[in-house]
Amino acid sequence: MKARALLVVMIFGLLAVLSGCAGSKTYLVGMGYHAQKKAAPTTKVVGLCPFEDLRNEKEKDLIGIRRHGDKTVDFIKLQGVNLSDAVTQAVKDYFTDNGLQVTDCKGWDQSPEGLDRLPRDLTLVVGGKIDSFMVEAESGIMTASTQYTLKMRALIGKIKERTVITRTIESMPKETTMGFDPDHVKEKLDDILAEALSKLFEESLEYE
Repeated sequence: MKARALLVVMIFGLLAVLSGCAGSKTYLVGMGYHAQKKAAPTTKVVGLCPFEDLRNEKEKDLIGIRRHGDKTVDFIKLQGVNLSDAVTQAVKDYFTDNGLQVTDCKGWDQSPEGLDRLPRDLTLVVGGKIDSFMVEAESGIMTASTQYTLKMRALIGKIKERTVITRTIESMPKETTMGFDPDHVKEKLDDILAEALSKLFEESLEYE
């Protein structure tokens, strides 16, 4: 009986050692805007400029880290795309799913004067900046505590009125879950991004 107990202890000890020596992992996640339902198409046209990633991260696809109790760190990265492109695509999908037509518009300098140089068939032109976007998870024995941080600015140009407004959204939800699940992190990021885009652009849908 003692020998069996000793064997069990040795096995668990070996598993713990192997786990500690596993090194860092990288989780690849997708992220985007997914509408509950799509609106009927309209004749409104939005010019979309890229959303600039202003974070200090050298790797522009890095969006999070997961810290373990043994001090090892895992990384959370976007799959096959950088943050600027992922957010820009999400904004495009937001307007498209709400019935607006979207066209690329890289020539706007984000000033009211710059609106005069844009195509006359545009209803709006939008661009923006990503100040913060990060997932920070702390894994314990049974649970994981995860902090999500998002801060974005959107610049919205009204073509007819020749005015530009700036909207800012900041979100910092925190949660504790049983274990760490990258699929849940992806779903949470999709929800946070969808809520942010709605708050930034919902009023813009009514512009003529």
